[in-house]
Amino acid sequence: MNWALWIGVISGIYCAVYALTLLPFTSNHLLAGCNVMCATFTALPIYFNGGAKREEFFKYCGSYWVGIAWAILYLFIIDRLTAAGVPVWLNFGLVVGIVCTVECGLHFILPEKLPFNVIPAHFGAISSSFWCAALTILATGEAGRTSIGGCYNLKAFPILGVTLCTGALLGLVCNEGLHLIDPETGRWKRPAGRKKVNVKQMQMDFMDEAE
Repeated sequence: MNWALWIGVISGIYCAVYALTLLPFTSNHLLAGCNVMCATFTALPIYFNGGAKREEFFKYCGSYWVGIAWAILYLFIIDRLTAAGVPVWLNFGLVVGIVCTVECGLHFILPEKLPFNVIPAHFGAISSSFWCAALTILATGEAGRTSIGGCYNLKAFPILGVTLCTGALLGLVCNEGLHLIDPETGRWKRPAGRKKVNVKQMQMDFMDEAE
């Protein structure tokens, strides 16, 4: 219960801070009344489910940005094929099938320790990029300058990348709350100092108790 309280309070504070900072900037300067705060809650569970380890935070952030880069490639090819009159079903089937194979194959080969090689984070960023591109077109009423098929507008992608990273940060802070809770009693306690805590095991223990 205390961990749920911690997660809820921290998430509420995050949303309030976001609503005072990134949200008005996005709404006023990029998306004409819209925002991308919901991408936070795509990034958070991906990082959280991976254990939300401190030492992997920047690895996930790097992976979100790489995912956005892959999304740009997907959208660029889809846009060109759309302009060429390729049917939607064939367009998406070919692009996703081929680019996804190349992406996964490349990142399966590359060393896992690289600071951008978390594939689930890639796909979280890719899915967010797809709806962000569509939302930007709806909000601004126009596709991007380089689009010839009307399929993308990348104007809000930088703020999307920042939001995905702040979502990972929120996941990290939520998970750090475990260091303030006794895994046996569920009560608040002082931080364990330098004693190593198995956060993943504590997560599982709390989930088991909840069930």
